[in-house]
Amino acid sequence: MKNEENTEPCYDDFEPYCQWRKEVGASIIQEIHIVEIQLQGFKEEELKNEMRWDGCLYISGEHPMGNNKIKRFNKKIDVSKYDIKGIEAKFEDGKLHLRLPCKSSTFSLFTNGRGNTIGVLNLPKFLKSSMALALLIILGFYMYKYSQCTYFGN
Repeated sequence: MKNEENTEPCYDDFEPYCQWRKEVGASIIQEIHIVEIQLQGFKEEELKNEMRWDGCLYISGEHPMGNNKIKRFNKKIDVSKYDIKGIEAKFEDGKLHLRLPCKSSTFSLFTNGRGNTIGVLNLPKFLKSSMALALLIILGFYMYKYSQCTYFGN
């Protein structure tokens, strides 16, 4: 009997280390999440990414290790709360850097009839509450000042 070599690749699946952090964008109200994925030994051409209909970004990669072994990973990131058009990626020194701008950083005034926001102020709740309180205080001050200047007697 002949000693047949196994030509099937042996896969070494792993979960890459990911580090998340928040960053303030160009304006105070713009929030950006930065994801750094550790992929030591991988080359940029060994990585694939795909945006799917479910609102998730799928990142995968395969790196040959020699002796018919292949190191591979699959990573799924929910990007439904981010501005997909603003997502940026950069691969450098064995790290994949993703820059994910939050949708809540948009500033607009109206909505059109189809449900697209072209105008509502999309800010965090505490900021909306603070702005409403400030407007009420200013309005109250002017009403008080106006009532002192106006005499309603006969």
